[in-house]
Amino acid sequence: MKLLLLALAVIGLLSGTASADWDRNGWTKLGEQTVNGRVDRDTIRVGAREGKFTKLTIVVEKSELELLGFVVTFANGQKFSPAVKHHFKENSRTRVIDLPGDERMIQKIDVTYKNVRGGGNAAIEVWGFKTDDGKRGRR
Repeated sequence: MKLLLLALAVIGLLSGTASADWDRNGWTKLGEQTVNGRVDRDTIRVGAREGKFTKLTIVVEKSELELLGFVVTFANGQKFSPAVKHHFKENSRTRVIDLPGDERMIQKIDVTYKNVRGGGNAAIEVWGFKTDDGKRGRR
C-alpha cells in the first residue's frame, strides 16, 4: 500500500499540474477565456491597474485542454515564455510559475491552445500573485 501511494505521489509531481481546487487566497484573477476551436489564440489584457506580480498559475476547467504556447508581455515590452506546453485534464492547473526579476507589471498574456478531440470547450483562467503583503505564493 505504501508503495502504491509513493508511486501516485511521484506521478503527480512529474505531471506538473495540480488540482484546480486550490487556495486562491492572495491570488488575483487576471483573465479567463473559453477555447472555441481546434486551435485558438487569445490575448488576456492585464495593465497597470491590476498591479505588479511575482507568480502566475493557469487553471483549466470544463474540459481537457492542450496548451501550446504562453507568452507574458511586461509593461516595459520585455517578454517571458515559460515552458508550460502540456495536456491538461479537466479541473487542473499548472505549477506556480515564478516571473523573472522582482515584481512585474504585466501588459498582456498571449495564449495558444486547443480543445482535446472528443471533449467540450475548455475554459482557461490565468491568476497572478502579488507579494506586496509579505506572503509567498501557495503551491
